This record gives sequence, C-alpha cells and structure tokens, in this order.
Amino acid sequence: MIDIEKIYSLYFEDLYKFILYLSNNKEIAEDVTSETFLKVMANMDKIKNEASIKTYLLQIGKNTYYTYIKRNRKILLLEDYEENIKNKENIEEDFIKNEEKSSLERLIEKLDQPYKDIVKLRIYQEMSFKEIGLIFNKTANWACVCFYRAKENLKEGMKSYEQ
Repeated sequence: MIDIEKIYSLYFEDLYKFILYLSNNKEIAEDVTSETFLKVMANMDKIKNEASIKTYLLQIGKNTYYTYIKRNRKILLLEDYEENIKNKENIEEDFIKNEEKSSLERLIEKLDQPYKDIVKLRIYQEMSFKEIGLIFNKTANWACVCFYRAKENLKEGMKSYEQ
C-alpha cells in the first residue's frame, strides 16, 4: 500500500510548482494542488506502482487545473483586469510590452494540444524533455520534436503579428 503522507511530502513541491507554472497565480496553485491531493487520496487504488506516482500526480494536477479554469474563467479575467489597472505607471510602454506578450500568449493558446502544454512546461516550468515525455506517456524525443514544431509555429505567428 502506498502511503499518501509519503507521496505528499515527496511530491507536494513538484506538483505545486507545476500548477504555479500553469496558472501563474499562487492562490490558484495552492487550491489546485490541494484539490489534486484530495483526488489522489480518493483514488489511491489507481496508482499501480511508486515509479508512476509523480507522473500520475502531474496528470491529475493538469486536469484539475483545466477544470478549475473552466469553472472560474470570468472571475479570473476580472481579477487580471483589476490588477493591471492598479499597476499602470507608464501606459504607453506597458501597452507595447503587454501587446507583444499578449500576442505570444494568444499564439501559445492557439496551439493544438499537446503542443500548447509542452511549450508551457518547457518554457515556464523549465522541465526537461524527459519529464515532459513522462507526463504524456511518451519519449523525450517525442517531446523535443513537438516542442520544435510548436516553436516554429510560434515564430511564424510572431512574424505575421510584426507585419
């Protein structure tokens, strides 16, 4: 029998950082991480062996995060808007930076799955291709090729934006 306390102590930080990378919000990361561990506790019988625990946790965490976003989309958009209003110092400069960042983020969001997740894991979470491959039950080479293809799509999209 696999001990949930042991799983929690070993993998809490990895799961939290992964969710933080996806959400870019500490409160959301805390909520989703807690919810993920509750789901894992309720489904301990689905964990086949200790070698697959981290991968299983990250998959459940990713799915829990996406469910959270669907449930709270309007609230999150309003909070982001209010935060941006409070922090404006140089509106013109911020606008240009945000427009470029937004364009890239929109392009990332338009990527097909799993390319979108792979880009986010690689860039924001700084995960290795091996770790990414494990999350998707694929090889490191598969993750590398997918990342390259996604990057090429993003380059083309940014060229269109700049013109």
